Amino acid sequence: MSRYVWSGVVWLCAVLPLSVHAQILEQLIASALASHPSAQAQRALVQSAEAGVDSARWQFYPTPSVSVETASASAADRLYRGDNRVATLRLQQPLWTGGRLTAGMDKAAAGLAVSQAALEEVRLQLGLRVVQTYGDWLSAHLKTLANEKSLATHVRLREQVERRITEGVSARSDLVLAVARLEGISADVTAARALGEIALARLAQLLGSPVDGAALTAVLAHPRALDGSAQALRERAIGINPTVTKAQAQARVQEAVVDERRADLYPEVYARMERQYGDYNVANGAPQSRLFIGLTSRFGAGLSSLSNVAAARTQHAAALSEIEVQSRTVSEQVLADFALGLSAASRMASIQASLGAAEDVSASYDRQFLAGRKSWLDVMNAARELAQTETQLADLQSTQLVVTWRLAAYARGIDALGDGKK
Repeated sequence: MSRYVWSGVVWLCAVLPLSVHAQILEQLIASALASHPSAQAQRALVQSAEAGVDSARWQFYPTPSVSVETASASAADRLYRGDNRVATLRLQQPLWTGGRLTAGMDKAAAGLAVSQAALEEVRLQLGLRVVQTYGDWLSAHLKTLANEKSLATHVRLREQVERRITEGVSARSDLVLAVARLEGISADVTAARALGEIALARLAQLLGSPVDGAALTAVLAHPRALDGSAQALRERAIGINPTVTKAQAQARVQEAVVDERRADLYPEVYARMERQYGDYNVANGAPQSRLFIGLTSRFGAGLSSLSNVAAARTQHAAALSEIEVQSRTVSEQVLADFALGLSAASRMASIQASLGAAEDVSASYDRQFLAGRKSWLDVMNAARELAQTETQLADLQSTQLVVTWRLAAYARGIDALGDGKK
């Protein structure tokens, strides 16, 4: 078993399984996908592309036209001795276009695929933004809890040293240190709360409605469980990634453009039927019907048609390269997140063990200070170290949640994270 596969198994065992706690984040994602204007705008573009496919399909059908002309000529004009008004009904059907109509249909279908992939791309980015913003809120919330706990500890220590100063067993400098540390932790509490409010405001903008912080606090989301190695996740992500899919569809668009430009080098064959009412040469004549078979060219000025073909081929080659660019970008993101997840799982166990040790040390230093074996500075430093460890754990928990949810979005698709409709 490779190192990555074995490490992945260890990591997955460390990640909490998907449970009802994930539903709160799923609901946030679903709400954003359903209501955000960027997704709604892209849905409208998809509908426009669908209409474009219908329009391209209609190009295979005959083109009707009507013309009505009225002539005003002198009595001496021998060419206009009949009716002064002529109406003509025409129906023209392309018989052979050198592949232009088929290329137009292919381009419209590929354009629809581009729009659909762009919609999925927008939905994926929206979901990831919700996950990241929720992770920011979770980090701020956990830091707030840790700092509030530390604040209570520092308030207790300040009150303790005040009593000892009153009793004459501690120096006033100990109170100065306690007050300074208390003010510092109070500032940390304020900063953490502000970050939480900012994250809630961003969530509200993504969802289009206010977010109740108490509701988020009641049930916290957990990291997602993922199966497979880094390589398996990478291949799965590339296969379903909407940005890669969009690049592939854009390459098909450019391929159809090449076919269109090449068709311009050939004449088009058409059949046209006409029904004429009125005649400039004969007055009150019977309607006349005619059938034409003809061809027409679409050549541009000089050799511009050949230049257009060459330009279209170059754009197609660029579109093919863009597929590889986007595939590598997705691969890099997945592998980086997988490595970050492994690191987070390993660090989580270490920090949790360190947190337990910091709690024991802080409590021990409190007792030893009262017994005269530790200084007041030792007590204050132990309390600060405990708070720092708890805030590190908060950051790590947030990181683990964001990474696992982001990997799930890449490897399973955005619909695995929320129930939003396409």
